[in-house]
Amino acid sequence: MPVGDQFLSRAFGLLWRSDRPLDQFTASGESGAVDVTVRRFPRLEDRPGGTPINNGEVFADGARFSFGDATFDVFGGERVDWASPSDDAVPAAFFGTVVAIILAWRGLVPLHGSAVEIGGQAVLLAGPSGAGKSTLCDALVRRGGKLVSDDLSVMKPVADGGTPVLLPGRPAIRLFPDGAPSAEIKQLHPAPMVDPTQTVPLSSLVLLQPSAVSGGLPGASEALSRQLFRPQWMQVLPHRQTRLASLFFASRNVTMLTLPGAKDRPDISINEKVDQLMSALSNADGHGPRFGE
Repeated sequence: MPVGDQFLSRAFGLLWRSDRPLDQFTASGESGAVDVTVRRFPRLEDRPGGTPINNGEVFADGARFSFGDATFDVFGGERVDWASPSDDAVPAAFFGTVVAIILAWRGLVPLHGSAVEIGGQAVLLAGPSGAGKSTLCDALVRRGGKLVSDDLSVMKPVADGGTPVLLPGRPAIRLFPDGAPSAEIKQLHPAPMVDPTQTVPLSSLVLLQPSAVSGGLPGASEALSRQLFRPQWMQVLPHRQTRLASLFFASRNVTMLTLPGAKDRPDISINEKVDQLMSALSNADGHGPRFGE
């Protein structure tokens, strides 16, 4: 929602103010202190002294990330300056890696997965690229679930004995046109969403992979830890130990389930997967679906 020449949005438990619409977040009419300020500049000043990491650098006071011809300067977890000669609107790259850097800098735990609220609990869908996370997320929403987040999900820090909770993200799911992967770019499809001002308890992790999760707490902790968003960045950003401890403590209270990914078992329809997953989620013993294996 514009305030003067500013736009206010809510996502991941934060209030964002930008001089351009953050069209992948929920517009907000809230008043009060802003958590993150986003501004476009004709160009960004040189920023020497950083440690290179992937498409960027990490500094004592923040990070720089480049994608295409857009460059983003993150200052702590409170400010983003960006420049692009070809984009006047905020580039799509902002809503992935840049947002994850901000959230990690603020002590939150970014995860690579889509989440749906079912019966008051969040189910996190994770797996490699092309496994069908967003497609399964969309199918669950069509069955009556509510979107929590798509692709980038964020967990609050968890202490020993605490309950893991997710913070709602963008109110849309990225899907290929006509539901089939192709050379075309995914498009955003609005979806019914949970209250963006509330948290949702995380109860289950559904891994779209052919193999089962190793038994016991070590296997569960490893499985959840592998879902960190941009893991190489997470290794060098502040609060690394808090993230690792949070993932360990969260794994004690998260049921681990597996489903074959889209490439593993293309013969299984999305409706069959939803049926099997809903059945598995209702099982008290927490065993995942077998699909006749």
